[in-house]
Amino acid sequence: MGGLPEPDWYLDHVLVKATPGTSRLAEPGPAELWQAWWESRTGPTPDLTEVLRRQGFVATSRQLERFAISARRRRTRLSRGEWFRAATGCIVPLDLRDADRFETARRQHTVRAAAVVLLRSDHAVSGRSAAVVRGLPVFALPAHPEVTDDLQNGLGRRGHSHVYGAGIELDDVGEWFGIPVLSVARTLVDLGRHDRRDAIMAVDAALRERLVTRDDIDRSLEQAVGWPGVKQAREVLALADPRAESPLESLARLVLHDDGFPPPDDLQRWFGHDRVDMVFDRQRLILEIDGLGKYRNTTPAEEKRRERRLRRYGYRVERLTWDELVVNWPATRRWLRPLFGLPV
Repeated sequence: MGGLPEPDWYLDHVLVKATPGTSRLAEPGPAELWQAWWESRTGPTPDLTEVLRRQGFVATSRQLERFAISARRRRTRLSRGEWFRAATGCIVPLDLRDADRFETARRQHTVRAAAVVLLRSDHAVSGRSAAVVRGLPVFALPAHPEVTDDLQNGLGRRGHSHVYGAGIELDDVGEWFGIPVLSVARTLVDLGRHDRRDAIMAVDAALRERLVTRDDIDRSLEQAVGWPGVKQAREVLALADPRAESPLESLARLVLHDDGFPPPDDLQRWFGHDRVDMVFDRQRLILEIDGLGKYRNTTPAEEKRRERRLRRYGYRVERLTWDELVVNWPATRRWLRPLFGLPV
């Protein structure tokens, strides 16, 4: 699944649920839930749990032997899928499986990245891998863990990782259970330099969950002056809006912006008891960004009644899906642009 978009995950993964009439979170966001899941993990023994929490939940085979976990036991657990091999000689003695295969893949990618920097202490988890470690969305999981070496040794594809070379300031580095990971702000700048879709998804989420401030991002952008792609990063990060409620909504704003559509006048506006994704007042148009989970608890009849209520305010309602935004955008733009008075 490495390198492929994650439409199923994005269609189901609603970023936040706000308290009606406010922008306050009604429940923990995905990054907080992600961190809480790892916090709750325990290893086979209390002493081993302490070791795991200091090195990204990855243990070497030699360490496991010291805790009286035999090679036979390791093989059995691995063959059953109860434990996970993060790298040669590195095992995660935890069950990372989830009913959502995309969530499983993200957990597995996280510990693969942890294993890389455990074995190479001069590296720090970076880029899309750093975003995943922090519980932030990206357009697709990288095929291999992404790490940065500020000494710029052995760059490019190296074994089962991809090594980038770039300067790292002291305040650029944080940690995740003992593993060095580039800060959220630095990660967002790197994402913006390399893939604008990754960047807009991650920055909206990070601002919404208050993992970073705009001042933090501005400081990281200043430190990156002169780096390849920093102009692109500055432009895409300037589009950030913490009101976005899902990665798909973030992506929709970017797609519309890149095609010359005007920015929405409002996000998450309430019309009576109904809240909508994007409002364009001049065009009297509402755009709803549809994910699989969004209307799971509503029937088609209820949705029709909702649309009738919204039309009473004098607004037309249109819906955009993942396929329309990502797969078939040329066809989508042909029917959407006339609604904005734009040439096709």
